[in-house]
Amino acid sequence: MKEGEYYGTHWFWDSEDREYTLCAKWFFEKNYPEMPDQWVLLDLEVEDQVSSAPDLDVSENSNVWLHVEKDGPPMDMQEVDYE
Repeated sequence: MKEGEYYGTHWFWDSEDREYTLCAKWFFEKNYPEMPDQWVLLDLEVEDQVSSAPDLDVSENSNVWLHVEKDGPPMDMQEVDYE
C-alpha cells in the first residue's frame, strides 16, 4: 500500500442498538523498516442513520471517534481521489 489518504466505511450501534453508517478518512504512513507502518484517523462523518436516531457526536476524541480509531481501518479501503 502506498502512503496517502484512504477512506472506508464503519458501522456503529448506540446503546439502543440503532445503526449508524460512518465514513472515515485515514492517512497511511509508510515507515522505515525498524518502525511499523501507521494509520492515522483524519476525519469521521455520519453517512446514514435511522430516522428516529439522534445525531451522533463524531468529533475528535468523542466516544465514537475513539471506537473507530481503536477498531482501525477496514479491509476494503479506497484511496482518496481529489480530481
